[in-house]
Amino acid sequence: MSPSPNAHPPFMQDSPPLWAARALSTVLLALFVVAIVALFVVRVPETVIASFILTPVRDADPIKALHPGIVSQVNVVEAQVVREHDLLFVVASELVGDRMSERRTVDARLAGGNNRQANEKVKYENQQRADEQERQRLEQRLVALQRQADVKQRELSLTEDISSRRTREFDQGVLSAVDANRAKLEVEKLAGELEVIRAAMVDARNAMARITFEMASRTAAYAETERAIGEELTTYKARKGVLDQDRLRDGNTLSVEAPCAGTVVTLHVRNPGTVVDEGDPLAQLVCAGQPLQAELQLPERGLALVHIGQPVKLLYDAFPYERYGVQYGTLTWLSPASSAGPRGPAFRAFAELGADTVGVQGTPRSVLPGMTGRAAVVVGQRTLVSYALEPLRQMRESLSAGPPHVPAGSR
Repeated sequence: MSPSPNAHPPFMQDSPPLWAARALSTVLLALFVVAIVALFVVRVPETVIASFILTPVRDADPIKALHPGIVSQVNVVEAQVVREHDLLFVVASELVGDRMSERRTVDARLAGGNNRQANEKVKYENQQRADEQERQRLEQRLVALQRQADVKQRELSLTEDISSRRTREFDQGVLSAVDANRAKLEVEKLAGELEVIRAAMVDARNAMARITFEMASRTAAYAETERAIGEELTTYKARKGVLDQDRLRDGNTLSVEAPCAGTVVTLHVRNPGTVVDEGDPLAQLVCAGQPLQAELQLPERGLALVHIGQPVKLLYDAFPYERYGVQYGTLTWLSPASSAGPRGPAFRAFAELGADTVGVQGTPRSVLPGMTGRAAVVVGQRTLVSYALEPLRQMRESLSAGPPHVPAGSR
């Protein structure tokens, strides 16, 4: 009997075997059960996405123009790392030339004041030495006069005794009147010489007293001169200290250097030819070694879920997280008011960095001020079913009635 042309070959079956159908249904049912359980069990982090920029915890040091003028050179760009005393700007200003002339005048007056002070000191010391020598000479003269007076006094006493004896002899008629009078004349002569010596001693004492008074007067005058010169020098030194703050002056130009090694985070003057006034900011520099923080711009829609102390995931643009991993921080401050951001109103927030380095091929690389990226503030965890039912919840709220009824008596 030949087979029918419409019969199927025995190895070609229209339906799978019964065991395969059962196994497939069991797997699908298990997957469905697992999916249902995962909707209620699996919890995923709920985050609020914001942009961030690294800023120093302490405000950046402003670099300002000391004088009005025109910026002739700009040698830096934003986010550039500079060393201490690197040349940042060159400002051309006529006031710089005036201040240089004033500085030279102040230097000349300081030099003249110092020379005058030295000359006054030498003059005073020389006069003091001369007065001291004159006083010593007068003291020696006084001593010599005193010795002469003592000698004359003894001679006078002896001559008076002789004159008294000759007067008695004259009274007795033994001695003539001429000899008696000669002795009296000798007494008067010695007495006169003694008076001259005593007058010279008085003059010497008066001269010594006058020299003492003159020395005291010169000392007081020198002290007053020293005080006046000192005040004048102090004034000039103070002015010189102010003028010395203008570093690297060259003609009418003033060079502005980096006060420390660090990173330029903000550049207020970008092009040469910019006119600046005294005190205008040129740039902001963050010195190396300062702690950094992430400044976040939080969208308004996520503000209700954000609070201080929440963890923050930091995704640096300079270090892609797909390759270098996610960095973490902690929210430390939240602004009570919104501010204008690059994408509309936003709330500022600060996050403390968990680490100030990122591992790149086994080598830690420091994060720098001005680096940007995206921040994910972890505000909690939600189940998958809550995400699935979110559209229904929003539809229910949109279809719900208006505000609750308020009794008339409570208005």
